[in-house]
Amino acid sequence: MRNSSIKLLLTSFESILFFTPYFDSKGIPWEKVAKKFGLPIAYSDEEVWVPVKTYSMFLNHMAAICDNDMPIVAGKHAAQTFIDGKWGIIKQGSGFKQVISSMMENANLFSRQNEYWFERFNGSWCWCNRSGMKPSYPGSAVNEWFRLSLLTNICRNWLGNEWSPKSVSVMTSESQGNIYAEILLPNVEVRYGQPSLKLELEGVDDLQPMSNHPLCFRDLGDIEKLSDSYCHLPNFTLEWLASLFGVTSKTLYRYFKDHNTSFNQIKKKSILNRTCLFLSETEYPISEIAYRMGYKDVSNFNRAIKSISGATPAQLRRNLSDLKR
Repeated sequence: MRNSSIKLLLTSFESILFFTPYFDSKGIPWEKVAKKFGLPIAYSDEEVWVPVKTYSMFLNHMAAICDNDMPIVAGKHAAQTFIDGKWGIIKQGSGFKQVISSMMENANLFSRQNEYWFERFNGSWCWCNRSGMKPSYPGSAVNEWFRLSLLTNICRNWLGNEWSPKSVSVMTSESQGNIYAEILLPNVEVRYGQPSLKLELEGVDDLQPMSNHPLCFRDLGDIEKLSDSYCHLPNFTLEWLASLFGVTSKTLYRYFKDHNTSFNQIKKKSILNRTCLFLSETEYPISEIAYRMGYKDVSNFNRAIKSISGATPAQLRRNLSDLKR
């Protein structure tokens, strides 16, 4: 979390530390399990990275020997570290709208395997999340309900301890998530098997997630960074981006025109850059990269990348590999 560089296959050891107070309170020897998975057990001043799939399998194993409240309690603990200002993302004395804006702007600092964003749903703002891990992968349900607990408890710190969202959407199945829903959100409608996690916010209809720094005071580089973070999301449109700043799509269109570019140009550049990063820095099959880029169908992904670059993802991977030699 202290380094914002992209680590596509790794997660910070600090992710494990969100869970260790729970393990310690229950007298569970998590260190022995971590060693079996080849994970570190001691904090270091140097940032330590662990394979995200190994981390997920470790959590899946721990969930089998812990009570069902494990990800819920760990998420609450993680929320408190943000609230206390440990990561420098939430400043003391901030109002809820400032918190939302800061979390949106700095999402890449506290997560590299998950994307966090805001969008409108049924007339309400939703705090959304999408994991790079498929819901079927071991530990995905634990991870998702940990993140849902994290977001819920951040909201409750400002909106009241009894606050609950209007509704929730999750990627995991009902059989995976029902045990956690009964603990965290017993009286809230939960939609399972959805494309992303959505926390439908109650009582914040006038939210403007990017209101800390209005569009007129931003340089193009700020917008390009947002595009790099969110280009692969299905809702990444001119209209959605404009809604974050509280301006019309026409205003944002003129902003891009004044900077001699367009929304589509910036989006295509970000899609290609992100795809090339996956192709060159990971050994993921094209099908998994397609999923991480928001495509359910590999052929659609191949066509999209070829239309932007003139080459298919497989051809790009070979070209990028040749450049490394």
